[in-house]
Amino acid sequence: MPGSGGADPKGEDYSTAILKQKHRPNRLIVDEALNEDSSIVSLSQNKTEELQLFRGDTVVLKGRKRRQTVCIVLTDDTCGDERIYMNRVTRNNLRVRLGDVISIHACPDIKYGKKIHVLPIDETIVGLTGNLFDVFLKPYFLEAYRPIHKDDIFLVRGSMRAVEFKVVETDPSPHCIVAPDTVIYCEGEPIKREDEEETVNDIGYDDIGGCRKQLAQIKEMVELPLRHPGLFKAIGVKPPRGILLYGPAGTGKTLVARAVANETGAFFFLINGRFDREIDIGIPDSTGRLEILQIHTKNMKLGDDVDLEKWALSQSNPSALRETVAEVPQVTWQDIGGLDEVKRELQELVQYPVEYPDKFLKFGMTPSRGVLFYGPPGCGKTLLAKAIANECQANFVSIKGPEMLTMWFGESEANVRDVFDKARQAAPCILFFDELDSIAKSRGGGAGDAGGAADRVINQILTEMDGMSDKKNVFIIGATNRPDIIDAAILRPGRLDQLIYIPLPDKASRTSILNANLRKSPVARDVDLEYLSGITDGFSGADLTEICQRACKLAIREAIEAEIKAERQRQNRPGIPMVRLLLPHCILTP
Repeated sequence: MPGSGGADPKGEDYSTAILKQKHRPNRLIVDEALNEDSSIVSLSQNKTEELQLFRGDTVVLKGRKRRQTVCIVLTDDTCGDERIYMNRVTRNNLRVRLGDVISIHACPDIKYGKKIHVLPIDETIVGLTGNLFDVFLKPYFLEAYRPIHKDDIFLVRGSMRAVEFKVVETDPSPHCIVAPDTVIYCEGEPIKREDEEETVNDIGYDDIGGCRKQLAQIKEMVELPLRHPGLFKAIGVKPPRGILLYGPAGTGKTLVARAVANETGAFFFLINGRFDREIDIGIPDSTGRLEILQIHTKNMKLGDDVDLEKWALSQSNPSALRETVAEVPQVTWQDIGGLDEVKRELQELVQYPVEYPDKFLKFGMTPSRGVLFYGPPGCGKTLLAKAIANECQANFVSIKGPEMLTMWFGESEANVRDVFDKARQAAPCILFFDELDSIAKSRGGGAGDAGGAADRVINQILTEMDGMSDKKNVFIIGATNRPDIIDAAILRPGRLDQLIYIPLPDKASRTSILNANLRKSPVARDVDLEYLSGITDGFSGADLTEICQRACKLAIREAIEAEIKAERQRQNRPGIPMVRLLLPHCILTP
């Protein structure tokens, strides 16, 4: 018996079983044909015997997006038993590519056509003169008994060029055999290539990745009632009347609706009514994202060293965080001087669970969900949070306390829920609460402050922290310089249970901070950073950064003033080059 999770003991996922292609003898893999005739497909002799077909039989081929065509079967000794040879024109009619799977069915009841209507594709007849019927169509169909299908395109090669025609209508419909008595109409405006390409590029289920379970539910609720209405009557169940797709912007709701329309061939009408079922189109996980990238790059020639998922995540901003200030920060460990012990501890707390989850699983340890930075102002707490997010290639969301609080009852808690929901959807994500003491003070002392909104915000934050699933890589970092006034419940195990003190930098750390701040600046040879770090005892990292910034500002001012002075001297003494005038003011690099 399958368990409640929808999987049997063998690991088979029943929730997506409807999407799996069943193995049947008439399902064959598409391969390139050497024959350029789009009326012909080739099978192996063994396969024709297995399907009880004979050479010259007419068959119906079914491809993607409910597309069908009719062809004549021939045998080919070079064709594998599980393959079918067809040319490019036939593949386009079926909306399939090489390697796709199609189904083949016998068509013994196909009739001779009374009349057919075909029109040329406009760009293939540019510059042609003469009668298209006499030059192309008559030789193509004469005594050939070719099968054709409505909406198909076929290619006719003349003495000088090839012309493409589209089958607009057949009688009988939708397919027939063109016999000597069949009347062929070819009058009318040529078909525009753009209109035809729009239908070729219709979206199908195979063009959607990252939501296999949702597609399986849609196929069950939409396709089954349309294709097998008797099934629901037999078991006495009413089929669903409607579906509501919901989810963040950009997750593919419109794409799914278009795919359903194309795959089922049903008409859609906008009606006012209620929907019986809801299907959440959420943010795809890592497997889903990889599937989406593979679909969008299937026609690209990628190098062997291209890591699709890692590259795309580093370059894109998740749709779920579109309304939230979220990014992968550009701060690295090189931008932070000193604090080596703090960096190592952060790597163990945040980076290791993301990069080595199997190790934690092996030792039965649940990774910590949060950490609190505390220490004097300006020691690099915010910078550390951004750097660890960059190292993990995680999304970084910075939360400001006052932004959470509003005058409307219940709105503040809703803001907290919204931020946590979006972070869970866009995992891996780091939530950074800057100045945590502004919204997480000990409860009970906030009477008169927005109707106790601060207390309600703390309660909601605690609830969201407890609801963090171990499977979601969401890490919470708080920063404060007043840990004594933070509510004790925030710091209990399972929440912000790791406390890291960020001290004022020592002499070695101050040297590292100065080096980090000046690594992109031209520094004169007589500047002694060791001396500067020795006389700045008690300075924070922010203080040292400000010293470097002021030095750069003074150097810029001096360089601009020197350039202005040199320009004036050049105007007064035009014979002296500008370089010689500027030389005394140049900053020498080591």
